[in-house]
Amino acid sequence: MNIFTSRARLSVLPLALAAAFPVIAQTASSPSQLKETVVTANRSEQLLTEALPHTTVIGRDVIERSQAVDLPSLLASEAGFQYTQNGGRGTAASLFLRGSASLQVLLLIDGVPMTRQDTTGAISLEHIMLDQVERVEIVRGNVSAIYGSGAIGGVIQVFTRNGQGKPLGTARLEVGSYGSARASAGFSGQFGDTRVALGVGRHTTRGFSSMNATQFPNENPDADGYRNTNYNLSISHDLVAGHTLGLRAQGSDGKFEFDGGGFGSPTDIFKGHNKFDTWSLQSRNRITADWRSELTFSHGRERSIYDATLTTFPYDSVALTRSRKLNWTNSVAFGSWLLTLGAEHQRQAVDANDSYATQLNRTRGVRSLFGGWSGTVGAHSLQFNVRRDDADGIGAKTTGYAGYGYQLTPAWKLIASASTAFNLPPLGYLYDLFSGNPALRPETARSAELGLQWAAGGQVVRGTLFKTHIDNLLLYDFNTFAFNNVSRASNQGLEVSYSGKAAGADLRASLTLQDPTDDSTGRRLVRRARSMASLGASLPLGRWQFGGDVRLTGARPDTASNPSLPAYAVANLTARYALTPELALTGRIDNLFDRDYQTAYGFNQPRRGAYVGILWSQK
Repeated sequence: MNIFTSRARLSVLPLALAAAFPVIAQTASSPSQLKETVVTANRSEQLLTEALPHTTVIGRDVIERSQAVDLPSLLASEAGFQYTQNGGRGTAASLFLRGSASLQVLLLIDGVPMTRQDTTGAISLEHIMLDQVERVEIVRGNVSAIYGSGAIGGVIQVFTRNGQGKPLGTARLEVGSYGSARASAGFSGQFGDTRVALGVGRHTTRGFSSMNATQFPNENPDADGYRNTNYNLSISHDLVAGHTLGLRAQGSDGKFEFDGGGFGSPTDIFKGHNKFDTWSLQSRNRITADWRSELTFSHGRERSIYDATLTTFPYDSVALTRSRKLNWTNSVAFGSWLLTLGAEHQRQAVDANDSYATQLNRTRGVRSLFGGWSGTVGAHSLQFNVRRDDADGIGAKTTGYAGYGYQLTPAWKLIASASTAFNLPPLGYLYDLFSGNPALRPETARSAELGLQWAAGGQVVRGTLFKTHIDNLLLYDFNTFAFNNVSRASNQGLEVSYSGKAAGADLRASLTLQDPTDDSTGRRLVRRARSMASLGASLPLGRWQFGGDVRLTGARPDTASNPSLPAYAVANLTARYALTPELALTGRIDNLFDRDYQTAYGFNQPRRGAYVGILWSQK
C-alpha cells in the first residue's frame, strides 16, 4: 500500500469524503466557519477550521453527553487513536496515535508534559479521570517543531476546568455494574478580577478478573478492583488590565489490582499505586496591543508502585519521575500574520529502585529555542515552525514544520504539510542497571500530509492522507537484553473525522485506514489495526436526551508468541432526563451487545454493564 505514489491515488480523498458523508453535505446550511477554537495546533488561539495540522476538540459538552469515565474511553472513538488495556479500569493502558506508541505521543495536562522517565516510558492515561477535565485537544502528526521531544504521533493536551462567569456549582453521583460508584463535586466562578475553580472526584469499582481463565488457567481468578481520587484547583487574578497571574494544580491518586500476565498462580495477589500531580504558575502579559508574552513555571511528578510481594515470585518496585519546566513564549501580531518566539528549559529526573536492589537515579536538562510564523494572504494560509532542543549527554536536534492551506471555496480547503520530529530515550532506557544502553540515539521521524476540509453550517469534515517514517526505533532487544535502536518503522493511510449537527442531532464520526509496518521485517507493527471506525449521535427529545455510539477495530497482530487478535465492535447507549433545569437523571449501557473481546492477548475487557446516576448543574 503506497498512497503517495501517484496523483491518481491522491485524488481519491475528495471522493472518499463525499461518499462517507453524503447526507451531511446535503443538509448543511450556508457555509460558515465554526466558532470552536484550538490552541495546541500552533501555541496560539485560532479557529479549529484554521488549524493546519489535523486537529480535533472534545469539549465539556461532548464529555457530558458521552458519560465517559476516563480518558482512554473518551479518546477511543477519535480518528487515528487506538488503545490497549490489560483488563478493566485502572489497569495498564497503552495508546497508539497514527500507529505511534505511547512513548512517541506527547501528553500534556494544562501544558505540563507527562513523560515518564523509567524503563516503561508509559503514559498513565488510565488514571486520568474526566471529572476535572474541561476539554481535550488532539493534534495528529509530527509537531516536534512546536513541542519538542515525543510528538512523533502527535500531541494530546488535557485542559482542566477553570473559573469564569458567575459562580456555579456541580455535583454527580453514579452507581452501576461491577460494584462501581463515582462521586464528584465542583465549583467555579469569577469574583471581580479573580477567577476560581475547585473540584474533587472519587471512583471505586470491584472490577473483574483481568486475565482470561481459559487462556491462562493458573492466574488468580479474583476480581481486580480500582480506586481513584482526583482533584483540580485553578486561580487567576488580573493584576491590571492586560496582566494576569495564575496558579493551576491537579492530581490523581489511583490504587489498582492486576494479574500476572501469564506468570502467576491462583493464589498470587498483585497490587499497584499510581499518584501523579502537576502545578504551574503563569504570568500572561499584554506588552502592547499586538505583543502577548507568557512566562510559565511548571512541575510534574508521577510515582508508580508495583507490589508483587504476595506472589510465587515476590517482587516490588518504586519509580518516581519529575519534570520541571520554565517556558517563555512571545506572540507578536503583524496584521494578519503572527510571529511566535520562545525559549524553554526543562529538567527531567527519575529515582527508582526495586527488591533486587536495582537503583536508578538520574537527571538531565533540555534547553530549547523555538519560533513560528503563520498567517493568511487572500485564500492562502501558511505556517512555519522551527525548534532546536539540546539534551544533556545526547546533543542537539533541530525539527521543522511547514504547512500550507488553500481556501478553494468558502467551505472547502486544501491542506498540505511536511514535518520532522524526534523522541529522546527515557532516562531508564539509557541508564537502568540491567537493561540500559547509554549509547542510544533519539528516534527521528519525517512526515508528509495532504488533506481536504469541508466546514459549513456548524459542521466540519476533514480527511488527511499521511505518510510517516521513523528511524532508530527504541525497543527492548532480546538479543542483547537491553534497549537498543533496533528497527525502522513506517505508516501511511487515510484519516477522516467529522463533528457537527444534522437533523437536530449532535454527531461525531471517524474513519482510519492505515498500514503501520516494521520496515526491518516487513511485518505489521504489534497490536496496530489497519482499519478503525466510529459513529456517535446524541438527540434531544423534550426533557430527554438519547445517545449512542459504535466503535469498530480491525484484526491486529499480538506479540510474537501469541495469536493475532480478531476484529471487534462495541456499542454503547446513554440517556438523560431533566427533572428540573438544574437536576437530571443519567443512565448508560456499556458494551450493549455483551461482546467478548480483547485488546491485548489474554486480558479480558468489560462485558455489558449498566450505570445510573444523578447530576446537578447550577444554572
